[in-house]
Amino acid sequence: MKRATVLSLSFLFLCTGVIQADTPSLLKMFKRAPAVEADASKTYELSEEDGPWLILATNFVGAGSKERAERLALEIRDELNLAAYIYKEKFDFTGTIGRNANTSRSVRYANRYQYDAYAVLVGEYDSVSHPSVEKDLEKIRTAKPKVYENADDLAAETDRSNPVTTVKAITHRLLKAGASKSRGPMGSAFVTRNPMLPEEYFAAPKVDSFVHQLNEGTKHSLIKCDGKYTVVVKTFEGLGKIIDMKKQDDIEPSMARLDKFAADADKMTRKLRAQGVEAYQFHDRSRSLVTIGSFDTLGRELPDGRFEYDAEIRKVMKEFSAFNVNPELAQQVPAGSKGVASNNVAMIPFDVEPTPISVPKPTRRSLYGATFGNR
Repeated sequence: MKRATVLSLSFLFLCTGVIQADTPSLLKMFKRAPAVEADASKTYELSEEDGPWLILATNFVGAGSKERAERLALEIRDELNLAAYIYKEKFDFTGTIGRNANTSRSVRYANRYQYDAYAVLVGEYDSVSHPSVEKDLEKIRTAKPKVYENADDLAAETDRSNPVTTVKAITHRLLKAGASKSRGPMGSAFVTRNPMLPEEYFAAPKVDSFVHQLNEGTKHSLIKCDGKYTVVVKTFEGLGKIIDMKKQDDIEPSMARLDKFAADADKMTRKLRAQGVEAYQFHDRSRSLVTIGSFDTLGRELPDGRFEYDAEIRKVMKEFSAFNVNPELAQQVPAGSKGVASNNVAMIPFDVEPTPISVPKPTRRSLYGATFGNR
């Protein structure tokens, strides 16, 4: 699994809209200080804990790019009172990108080049609809930081002696030509995901006040899980009935099915717990989930760009798959019958492909309507 990059697109496309998506809650939602730290002796590098949504203010390339990114992050913290971080990504276009189907010869990039780029990302938002997003976007887009007033800095960013800074030079010229008087050099800032978080983080179920009530008092509720990640081993989908045949999406959940699924999820969870397995259950408007495990780390990205899950997560995914059938059990299925042996607990089969997700966490805003973190 390759994580999306926030750097390569940022200076090739002028994105001014806010990305719309349903998102999980902020990891550090109860720990915002009234004033943002701005210590010149520190380097504010992005981490998994900063986010999961941020504003991509700008990026720097070329000689001295890291130093310029650090100066801008510090200035944003000091002058705008917004948390700002730098994120490094290495781009390498010196290798091959496959083979020509007709000649079988290796295909290489036309311009073989490698470079480092440093993005400056701002904010710590739990979702794109966070009440501070639009206000902070306006602050950043209209700001005129001192780092952009230095002629030497601008020359290093727009040096036409190499491909990457040549692209930046073209982008700078286009921005300058189309910029409004109210917009500053970060006028194309936009909201993006924290690039250090994997896709699974954003697959976490949303917990609002209603969903919180559904899970309140539940034995071994996933909401009370202390870890960041868990593995879904059973998904009970709440099938329903179509109310209006003209509207395919107009489906009313079957409450009887949802109640049955919730009961089965509770049954599986209790049985697994009795076997010494760390199992959890979760219920929302349309489904119930049974998960196993509590993990602080999802895995790591390999040198070739592929993502490898943590060894303990891989173990859970394999052990609790419906296909992981005890050979002795499989032999009990009569030959020629339509029956299929499956790995199960309490006579309920597991999912064929267990899936890691981020543990859903309620926020103050989702539960009580409060707008935490306003500045």
